[in-house]
Amino acid sequence: MSHDDYVVDPLSDAEVRENARQLRKFLGWADAERIDPLALESVSEIWTVRGKRQFRLETVADEVLPNDSGLTSYDGSKLLVRIARRIRYGAFMGDGYARYTIGHEMGHATQHLDKLASGAVMPRRRAGNATSSWIPKFKSAEHQAMVFGGAFLINQERARLLSSPEEISVQAGVSLSAARIFFEQVQEEIARPASIARVNAIVEEVRTALAPKPTVALPSYLSEVCSCCGQQKIFPVGHKFMCQGCDTVYDRFQDGDSVQ
Repeated sequence: MSHDDYVVDPLSDAEVRENARQLRKFLGWADAERIDPLALESVSEIWTVRGKRQFRLETVADEVLPNDSGLTSYDGSKLLVRIARRIRYGAFMGDGYARYTIGHEMGHATQHLDKLASGAVMPRRRAGNATSSWIPKFKSAEHQAMVFGGAFLINQERARLLSSPEEISVQAGVSLSAARIFFEQVQEEIARPASIARVNAIVEEVRTALAPKPTVALPSYLSEVCSCCGQQKIFPVGHKFMCQGCDTVYDRFQDGDSVQ
């Protein structure tokens, strides 16, 4: 029986989206505004993070996958993505969930070859996959596939110019939830440089406030005492001499005699 989720090599969401971009480029779909995932039925080789691999997209009867929408496995020679007939029909009719299901499974095929080669089988549950709380998102096979699915179907450059998830959903033919995930991640990336700049400014202010204050060097007093206040606090100021105790200013001759 296959698991709902697996721990896989860590990937950030940005890295996952870049992997989706690489697959689109390999397939010649880099600039496509709206791709047809069923075109993968005629593809026999795909790009993966472990290099090119033989591939097949196969439609099976609904009863073969009664609880799953899609399933990805590896038989040692090729990556196999199976989708239920109802999903193929939905994708053909432009249904966002069905189209996204194929993209989701391509996320497993493209990024999780090591786990698949060890015998893992990765499904997309009809009722939704359950992920254990101890699996962090960046190591979750399902989270990575979820991010990949949207990024594969969405033209990322053009979608960045759109102003809402609804617009992305219509343009790319994905579900609103998938479009919303992509939109929120992009907005977060756009805001991140400004946030970093603000944090750095605060850090600099704190560093400056906590930095030790420079010590002020005490003046070097002469041996004479002040004739006005009697304190030995006379020090040179340019060509003059001043008493720090009473602020009296003196002229001093070269022979050592002093006058007020």
